Amino acid sequence: MSKNSQWPDILVIGPECDERFVECDNTPELKRLACSISGASNLVGNYTVARSNPEWHAIIYVIGGELDLTTNYGHHTVGSCNLVTLPAGQPFIMDLKADHLDIAWFHIEQGHQWDKLIKGRADVEFCEVTQQVYHSLSLIYYEPQPLLRESVFSQLESYINHSLSPADGRSPESQRIWQLQQELEKRLHYNWTVESMADIANYSSPHLHRLFQREFGQSPVQHLIHLRMERAKYLLTHTDWTLEQIGEQVGYSDVFNFSKRFKKSTGMAPGKYRKVNELRDAK
Repeated sequence: MSKNSQWPDILVIGPECDERFVECDNTPELKRLACSISGASNLVGNYTVARSNPEWHAIIYVIGGELDLTTNYGHHTVGSCNLVTLPAGQPFIMDLKADHLDIAWFHIEQGHQWDKLIKGRADVEFCEVTQQVYHSLSLIYYEPQPLLRESVFSQLESYINHSLSPADGRSPESQRIWQLQQELEKRLHYNWTVESMADIANYSSPHLHRLFQREFGQSPVQHLIHLRMERAKYLLTHTDWTLEQIGEQVGYSDVFNFSKRFKKSTGMAPGKYRKVNELRDAK
């Protein structure tokens, strides 16, 4: 594609933006991905990137916040749990949509194994491994020793391969429910209601109920309780926190209510559950 005067070349990164660059010079493992440079970015304030005729493919994993993306194929507002693929030669404009944007990104050279997977894809698609890619790349950035980076880099390769493989056919409704579950898991201490869940998913409460029944065989409230009890079991087994502290972490400010719910869900009081698992680990 020849350079198009309608598409500018812009790079505006404000002083509040935090960009951690992972480059081939310091991380030669990137050559296995045919990647010249990558980064894990936390963007706030001014941020605009536009290219009229990029020489590289770009893949961008959106972890949090929102970005505005314009290409030859139209305009998108891209939120978390999405993968953006921009083939070489395709002009684009990206800038901040929300008050922040957290992304992991890679510039991929042409003429390598990724060409067929990147060309012809949708600009934006759901991706369930955005968090894994972001945190793996951040670990690689902070680890100076190649031997310690190796296992993390192998994981990163696997995540990228998975994300660029043909789509698994997950419906848009299923994608939204999966994203909502991630929000629930991140804030199990929050006083969730069906209405607040429905607001995030942008569905009515009755429709959200039907979707949860289809995806999990449970109502939204039942699934939230399941997630809370699973987290409580982990904390009882792997920490020495008090029952009051664990209850607060999973959304129960009253330890009596927490204990009652835990016993109803597991058939065992939380204190007894902890003792049983301590004995099991001691054997």
